[in-house]
Amino acid sequence: MRILVVVASQTGRTWRLGEAFAEGARAAGAEVELLRADDATPAEALAADALVLGSGVHMAGVESSMRAFCERLAPLWLTGALIGKVGAAFASAGNGGLGGGELTLISLLANLAEHGMLLVPMHNRLPQYLDGGCHWGPLAWTNPRAGAAGPTPAHLEAARAHGAHVAEVAARWHRGARS
Repeated sequence: MRILVVVASQTGRTWRLGEAFAEGARAAGAEVELLRADDATPAEALAADALVLGSGVHMAGVESSMRAFCERLAPLWLTGALIGKVGAAFASAGNGGLGGGELTLISLLANLAEHGMLLVPMHNRLPQYLDGGCHWGPLAWTNPRAGAAGPTPAHLEAARAHGAHVAEVAARWHRGARS
């Protein structure tokens, strides 16, 4: 099972969430490639069984490098090449939770849905769901202006737990698709 995690992170906070997500997915048996949005290619998305998008929040939306990555996937949309792959998302928002984190997660998931991907939300039984996530996915609400730059240990644990969950769902789906 191969998972591609693509991260847009100007400050490093979202990248740390991506690393935690990858740790969880690896612990569940997945092969994980973690790339910056500027460096990821459509060919790498096509080669993966699951695509996970992580972005910092800018003006209640995804970072521009993530937007550019999603636009680079347009040729795959035209051919339906990602239909049936598994997708998930995570985000890091500033200003203590008032930074548009849920809007960013919804936008990331909408991009995956546009490709016909099967979305894996973060269910409320995962560790640190209440402190580091929401039903859309792991979400680090940080407040760098107040000295709480995060992500906190709870945020990282939520990302690890969701990484393991996505890997398990993708493995189940992949096994069923091959039978």
